[in-house]
Amino acid sequence: MRTLVLLTLLALLGTAAAAPPRAVRKPPPANISAEALDQLVYAVLADKAGDYDDALRLYENANRSAPHPNITYNIADLHRRLEKLDRAIEGYKKYIELAPTAPDRAAVEKLIAELARTPGVAVIDGEDLDAIVFVDGKLIGPSPVVISLPEGRHVFERIGPRSYGSQEMTVKPMSRHHVSLGSSRDEGGNVVFHGPPGTTRGSWEDRGHKFRMAGRFTLPPGRHDTFLLSPGRACTPIAFDVPPGDDVVVHVFIDMKPVKGTGCIPITVRANKIVFPPRARDAAIREVAP
Repeated sequence: MRTLVLLTLLALLGTAAAAPPRAVRKPPPANISAEALDQLVYAVLADKAGDYDDALRLYENANRSAPHPNITYNIADLHRRLEKLDRAIEGYKKYIELAPTAPDRAAVEKLIAELARTPGVAVIDGEDLDAIVFVDGKLIGPSPVVISLPEGRHVFERIGPRSYGSQEMTVKPMSRHHVSLGSSRDEGGNVVFHGPPGTTRGSWEDRGHKFRMAGRFTLPPGRHDTFLLSPGRACTPIAFDVPPGDDVVVHVFIDMKPVKGTGCIPITVRANKIVFPPRARDAAIREVAP
């Protein structure tokens, strides 16, 4: 009976390799208990059926009393396919620890290094329709957005016909993030100001116009300039054009990078014009109307 169960498991492993192309499983050890072998059979069945949580639980049960390199490897492989890459790396390292002379050691070490270099991924979305996503001041595209990002601090923005939301977040290698952005109230206005990570929210007045950092506000069409820092501290003002039209929003990203030995702080301005379809704006106005 035990031999039949082992052969069944080997057959399952063989046929599974063609079904999910990303699955890489090792055969079951020959010297494990009947109870552990039973757990392995059901683990592979659950894995093939797409019930990964159950498969993981069964693999771990089979490996609990006497950890084996092959089962440890299969657990790591399942974590890899689930995109739990930190757990996968931990499992592959444990496999090498349990089988230091394994013939595939170099390949597994290479895989560990590749997984460790995997960029973080962020999904940016929200409830309102027709919104546009910016990341670090760059226009990415219509929401929702899935984007790979290098390690570090990032600024996420989502601008809709009558909404605005922004958030900063630290992204690490192999990390996964869901960023849901929007506004709980009507966020009208045809201008959005933001800056790099660490930008302080605030507002100021200049020549009768109110400006708002990390927010949305209204300016008349035409050429505008203002100083985020007091004149003399900034090398140049923030200068940009506001196009006419009820369905147009200009996104202004302001970067300040102090340079040693200079008497002022250089200001870099990047402006993008967003044109929303009239129907999107009308629908948004109706939605927020009391």
